[in-house]
Amino acid sequence: MSNIEVTGTAHFPTINLPENLIRELAGLRALEHLDAEDRPLPTFACNTRRRLPDGSWAPKDVFVNSITGEVKDKIECVLLHIKKSRRWATFSESSGMTEHCRSADGLLGIDSKGETADCTQCPHRLWGHGNGHNAVPDCDIVYTLLGIDLEDGNPFIVRARATSLRPVQRWLMRFFLGKLKLPDGSHADLPLFTRHTRLSLTMPTGAYAVLCLDSESPCTEAEIRTYRSIFDNLRGVIQPNSDDDNADTVE
Repeated sequence: MSNIEVTGTAHFPTINLPENLIRELAGLRALEHLDAEDRPLPTFACNTRRRLPDGSWAPKDVFVNSITGEVKDKIECVLLHIKKSRRWATFSESSGMTEHCRSADGLLGIDSKGETADCTQCPHRLWGHGNGHNAVPDCDIVYTLLGIDLEDGNPFIVRARATSLRPVQRWLMRFFLGKLKLPDGSHADLPLFTRHTRLSLTMPTGAYAVLCLDSESPCTEAEIRTYRSIFDNLRGVIQPNSDDDNADTVE
């Protein structure tokens, strides 16, 4: 199973205002008291049971915006940040998606009753877990990627699970892990916002979509400085998972 989600909300003004009025409104800091849970990001999803505005079911191999119903087959973007978490959820036709436990850091889990659990000792993250040696773990690793859609300037989140994890790992290894050469000759990791990236979907088995990532060109110095500022402002807003996960299927 692969499950990917994208979310977005504009970071540039949508109305034209005089510069002095823009500065005046910014100085109000009118909504700074709102935290991450008050700033929900609409979700793009694939492998999902969602109806489009025309009433048809969404194909598995497209990104679907949960707010507008907009469909995209690819996203040209700059990714800003990646968060690794864990989630145990099951799906049934009768009750939909049921989340049993989630962990923001892979160390401490919070179950559906609000009780905490030590992830390192949990049998649900192990292969087998009492259901045979080859049974996959109940608890999935989730990569949450925060980015900016270059088509409209909207921030978004992509979530990758299961067979979409390996493409993310290969993409990180190819372009970012250890790719920043320091003045002393050593190497560090490059931030994600140093390259343009294209997100798309493939159907390798015909049963589910898998996330594809391709970074063809580096960002300019000016772009990197701009995205660095957005990175600082937004990385604390993303959540490990969202309530919109309840609409997604698990295969």
